[in-house]
Amino acid sequence: MSKGVQFYNRYTGRIETEPVCGEWFIRMAYGTVLGRLLQRLIFSRPIFSNIAGWYANRPISAKKISPFIERYVIPREEIQSEIIQFESFNEFFCRRLKSEARPVSKGRNIVTAPCDGRYFFIPNLEARRKICIKGRQIRFEKLIGGEKLVQKFQGGSALIARLCPMDYHRFHFPCDGIPSKPQHMGKRLYSVHPFALRHMSIFAKNRRMLTRIITSAGEMLMLEVGAMFVGSIYQTHVPYRYVKKGTEKGFFSFGGSTVILIFTPGTFTPCMDIQRTSEKNLETYIRMGDRIGNFHVSNTLSANIQ
Repeated sequence: MSKGVQFYNRYTGRIETEPVCGEWFIRMAYGTVLGRLLQRLIFSRPIFSNIAGWYANRPISAKKISPFIERYVIPREEIQSEIIQFESFNEFFCRRLKSEARPVSKGRNIVTAPCDGRYFFIPNLEARRKICIKGRQIRFEKLIGGEKLVQKFQGGSALIARLCPMDYHRFHFPCDGIPSKPQHMGKRLYSVHPFALRHMSIFAKNRRMLTRIITSAGEMLMLEVGAMFVGSIYQTHVPYRYVKKGTEKGFFSFGGSTVILIFTPGTFTPCMDIQRTSEKNLETYIRMGDRIGNFHVSNTLSANIQ
């Protein structure tokens, strides 16, 4: 019997165990020889996730909503619409919340959580060195691609937010700024569950979208990573227009997924709880809009999107 994935919950102050959707499947697909063969040949291909997405978009899938809410104790009072109004499971999965459910922390130099998720901090990004993310080694340059970007962000830091299927799946801007047009990267759709991360360099292979954001502290990157059963990443913002912190940037369709923030050297300091738990190889659960750290703010927007 699996002990599950442990994380630190900022709101309870305790180490808790995460409920895992479809854990048996993930362990079979990434923890067995046959499973690893099948996920390379079948499970990681977009068509596999598209089939799951097709079902999640059908009216018959709506019957899964109430049992899902009960099993994972999702607060109904936070949801903007009545449960009966959702015509499919995917409509529920992409749900909007009431504004009061996710207030955004104020302050020009305060950086806020772009999504609900379990956050892990990487203090030093080295282009030619491997980064350890939940036990898996990946190369920084393979994650973002492009020698110019790698050189700019080498020596910087990153925050990785891993979403679970029961989480709110819309993502928002963590600060004021000017976003570029998102760049599409990657093709495959592997699971981003920590068990899967131990077996494969998933973040450098999965379908993802990279946005460069000009902020008061210079340029930062925001990377949305798809996952198994997440065939689509939708962007709802308008590129090259100034946005306020907390503005919706986009959303994921059915499944679990990841958002990564990448900062240039010396521009970002994380909250102490994130820093301490990351040093212990633990993630910290944080809700969208809450403070995750501080910018070292300059007087003007000093970088340019090229």
